[in-house]
Amino acid sequence: MNQTWFRIFKWTVYGALAIDTILFLSVEGKVNAFIDSMAWIVLIGVMEYESSTLGEGYSGRREKLILTALNVFAYSMIVYSIVGYFAEGQWTDVVNDMSWLGVCAVLVYQMYAPGDYEGNEYRAVKLIKAALYFTLIVCAVIWTVVSQKILDAVDAWLWLLCFAVIELNVFGFEADQEERAAEEASEAAGVA
Repeated sequence: MNQTWFRIFKWTVYGALAIDTILFLSVEGKVNAFIDSMAWIVLIGVMEYESSTLGEGYSGRREKLILTALNVFAYSMIVYSIVGYFAEGQWTDVVNDMSWLGVCAVLVYQMYAPGDYEGNEYRAVKLIKAALYFTLIVCAVIWTVVSQKILDAVDAWLWLLCFAVIELNVFGFEADQEERAAEEASEAAGVA
């Protein structure tokens, strides 16, 4: 997919998610779901920025502070929402949010502790992500089949699409890293 179309697709998905979040509050009146969605939007915005600028480093202390503050705020609101879902007995929401937190943990690991893209570490990361995404798909299917409100199902599938975009950013970075490593190895072999 060429870069222009990918950007159009990415920002269309993010725009649809923003509309979806507003609808949660205005149509459904779900304050906890609105807080949860807004926190995830902040977090996905930070992850989008960081995953699309991998390898560039921070421009300064201020940028790092702002991103850290946004992360702390978003994660705090997400945990607050999980507690609310737990108190209300909304178990699918609890499992869904906990799974997304797991996905975020793996993505952050991939972005900031990139290791060997082969071997046991790589297989473990793939296995963990597969289990987490499987759980998220099950949650989306539950909302699609069981929920009386289409917005619940649309929301679940939109979030999967949004994180697919982040995954593509990280995948592109990893592919670039592998390509650079191969070029450096080739140059080193040519020098030796």
